[in-house]
Amino acid sequence: MLDRFAPESDFGLDTFHPNLHLGGMVATSPYLPTVRTTCPYCAVQCNFDLHLEDNLPVRITPTRECPVAHGTVCKKGLAALHDVRHPDRLTQPLLRKGGELVAVSWTEALAYAREALAPAVQSCPDATGVFGSGSLTNEKTYLLGKFARLALRTANIDYNGRYCMASASTALNRTVGYDRGLGFPLEDIGTSDLILLVGANIAETLPPIMQYLKAARDRGALIYAIDPRATTTAKVAGQHLAIRPGSDAALALGVLHLMKIWGRIRPTAPAHGMAEVLWQAEAYRPARVARECGVSEAEIMTLAQRYAAAQRPLILTGRGAEQHAHGTDTVQALINLAFLTGHFGKPGAGYGTLTGQGNGQGGREHGQKTDQLPGARSLRNPEHRAEMAQVWGCLPGDLPQPGLSAQELLNACGQPGGIETLIVLGANPVVSAAGARQVTERLKALKHLIVIDFLPSETAQLATLVLPGSMWCEEEGTTTNLEGRVQRRRKAITAPGGAREDWRILCDLAQAAGRPEGFTYSTFRELQDEFFRATRGGQADYSGLSAERLDRASVQWPVPHPDSPGTPYAYAPTYPTPDRLATLHVPQLPPPAAPRLTLTLTTGRLGNQYQSGSQTRRNPALRADAAVQMHPDTAREHGLRAGEPVTLRTAHGETTLPVLLAPGIRPDTVFVPFHWPGTANLLTSPESLDPLSRMPAFKATAVTLHPAVVGAREPAPIRDTPGEIATPHPGVVMGM
Repeated sequence: MLDRFAPESDFGLDTFHPNLHLGGMVATSPYLPTVRTTCPYCAVQCNFDLHLEDNLPVRITPTRECPVAHGTVCKKGLAALHDVRHPDRLTQPLLRKGGELVAVSWTEALAYAREALAPAVQSCPDATGVFGSGSLTNEKTYLLGKFARLALRTANIDYNGRYCMASASTALNRTVGYDRGLGFPLEDIGTSDLILLVGANIAETLPPIMQYLKAARDRGALIYAIDPRATTTAKVAGQHLAIRPGSDAALALGVLHLMKIWGRIRPTAPAHGMAEVLWQAEAYRPARVARECGVSEAEIMTLAQRYAAAQRPLILTGRGAEQHAHGTDTVQALINLAFLTGHFGKPGAGYGTLTGQGNGQGGREHGQKTDQLPGARSLRNPEHRAEMAQVWGCLPGDLPQPGLSAQELLNACGQPGGIETLIVLGANPVVSAAGARQVTERLKALKHLIVIDFLPSETAQLATLVLPGSMWCEEEGTTTNLEGRVQRRRKAITAPGGAREDWRILCDLAQAAGRPEGFTYSTFRELQDEFFRATRGGQADYSGLSAERLDRASVQWPVPHPDSPGTPYAYAPTYPTPDRLATLHVPQLPPPAAPRLTLTLTTGRLGNQYQSGSQTRRNPALRADAAVQMHPDTAREHGLRAGEPVTLRTAHGETTLPVLLAPGIRPDTVFVPFHWPGTANLLTSPESLDPLSRMPAFKATAVTLHPAVVGAREPAPIRDTPGEIATPHPGVVMGM
């Protein structure tokens, strides 16, 4: 008799009995071989067992031994097997000939790579760019940064995590010299008595964490969702504060203002800049904050009173607070509040940022950021450069200085004196980057676009060369979750056809570029051991780790030696700064926006989709529609009804989508998810960047609504169902 799936809980979490067979249930067999690994999706990094049959995983079994999810897995994790042998799977190199991508041998593919890369390495290395991903394992992140700087000698490497964590990581680094998204174990969330989720829709983006919120609520904690929309998280949190997009910093300053008046300033530790920060907060009286945030003074006062009364208040930010042209300063304002009230770095309290991508934490630690070297070292620091030069057997002067950030790198593609060749690994900037129309034009203008991926993403469809890489269950490595926990990802099956493991492809490209030195690993273990050694002495020190140790248990970094127990609490004073003190910075905020005649567009994710949708849009178990969410009053004001097409226009582009009425959204705000091509990021700005983090302003764009032209062909809903999936370029040749 088969067990059945448990119903969705009131906290948006899917739990199930371990019987999943490519979307359906089968009886459990004790005789199938199993491999324990990590989920390919979000930064919780749930563990589960893959049951194998004929070199294919046929079932996923969550394990209660998972240190983070304790046997729960969300919908996306449950459906992860669908893409393992998807008909669209790339299994041969594809080379553009006569305007079409056609299958070629690896010999011919690498000959093309040699013609593209070798001359640039000799004459103009910075004309080549590298664009990575927060989904890469730590070892691939490390190797990609090494490849860019040693094999290609280019300064221009960055990754799509710039669109995710850059503002929070910048604020943390400049405050305490350290960036671990959550400086405490996830279990501590359950001990908080007040939780402020600032722009964080956990129920749809990080569902397994909801169990910790439920634990806190069961203990009597108040949970606030601070978001312009009544998201799934807001509906289950119990408290919703619907502030204007981009006004989170004003809210933080307003609460800090009241904490000072009420005598609640009790700094966590001595720090620079405290007097200046408190002086700025003087101006943020409740009336001003209510006006800027678009809520009532009573709501501001109630929130502040609850924060003042809490023993363990915890502020958790997501992309809603961070993806702004002033995102770093917004996070800074929230850190200042937690620090000055004595909660920063305390168990179950303080501040944390919720990393989104699967290895978003590790992906921003080990060298694919344009300003970073392995171990979270700074490329600008002469000592750090010397340390890595010794590991890599080169001179410190051989290492380039920081180059272009992610959006600037894309904007420079195909421009005179800019990027002529771009290598993309595991990312889909045609969908995920701001100003998608302009980015597409820039990628089309490249001389060479080399994409390494396992499915034909929209970016791959523009490539001059596509190299078939490996999926999550076809490779070894480690990932680091949002609490800094390092775990093993184990290889379960072999990549099909002519597909190769990504690390081997990077070594092939180093050979093609004419610089194979340092890229001749005989086994993956040789690469992994080098990676662990390379982090020694860095802030993100993994040098005490090994595959054998991680087989016994996961551990939170830093782990500076094999006997180290790890570091569950990362932000206790003192700090890794020159004088061991924190520095609080005064947030530099834009002037309050004047009342607009237009609406504000904000963007984000849906529970059934992930990032640019290359995988989830192909998965029939993860159906979703793209639509523009708006308040019923907004729809009436514009003469719109549910399901009707409406054209959205901004200064950067336009798109047409059906209307979805959402009573829980602010009437002055509309929401568009970004998982589809031709939707949200056609409307966002490729030029408006945070001056510190270089984060694009995804979350607040002036937009106007226009009913679709009468008589024009109405667009069908953008839907993820079999037969309605975005098809590849007509010239793409698929194979098994």
